[in-house]
Amino acid sequence: MEPTAKPRMHRRFIERLIEGDTYGALLILILVTYVLMDAIEDSLWGRAVISVFFGGILLLTLYTSKVHRRVIQVATVVVVLFLLANFAFAAFGREPHHGASMLVIVLVLICPIIVLVRIFRHPIVNIETVLGAIDAYLLMAITFAGIYRFLDSIDGPFFVQIRHPNGIKYLYFSFVTITTLGFGDLSPNRDSGRVAVSIEALLGQIFLVTIVAVLIASFARARGGSQTGTAGDEGPS
Repeated sequence: MEPTAKPRMHRRFIERLIEGDTYGALLILILVTYVLMDAIEDSLWGRAVISVFFGGILLLTLYTSKVHRRVIQVATVVVVLFLLANFAFAAFGREPHHGASMLVIVLVLICPIIVLVRIFRHPIVNIETVLGAIDAYLLMAITFAGIYRFLDSIDGPFFVQIRHPNGIKYLYFSFVTITTLGFGDLSPNRDSGRVAVSIEALLGQIFLVTIVAVLIASFARARGGSQTGTAGDEGPS
């Protein structure tokens, strides 16, 4: 590789990040947020810090999906106000209102829908399209983790096995559910939770066998056609 190849790749990534359509960056942010939820203490201040990353996920989703600039501006104002409220609640030692939690769930729920709309508009199925589908899948699991936590706050303990679980346990349970692994170490305590879990498991399987499978198959066909075309052009002059 030429010495200038790596800087060029770096510049290309920065340019793509500025222009949008960088679902790889969104995937990295989602994974970093997941790891930080385990590393940061589950407290009022810890949740306030994590909310910064969730706000970043929302805004990067909108930006990467090339949503209208006015929508991004409105979303930015909402996110900033929400973050300020979270830090204010943490400073006064008070839990945020249930309505604020529901607002976060709605905002995160919008993310996978926006990503899917964008990737289905891609003229060519490429690696960014596949990464976008993976992002939507992970965002769906994050949304259900928020729903489970919300149900815990309004309908009593969500899990049979533990009370007052931290955020990472909701995410862990959501990922186990959406992939239908079913370890059995955690299970819903009430019917409302069982209904939500059933819906997530069904949506997760439908997503994998339809959207992701179709996109990956189209990506493979596009790569195969590209290579065949290239090989066909390499005949003797």
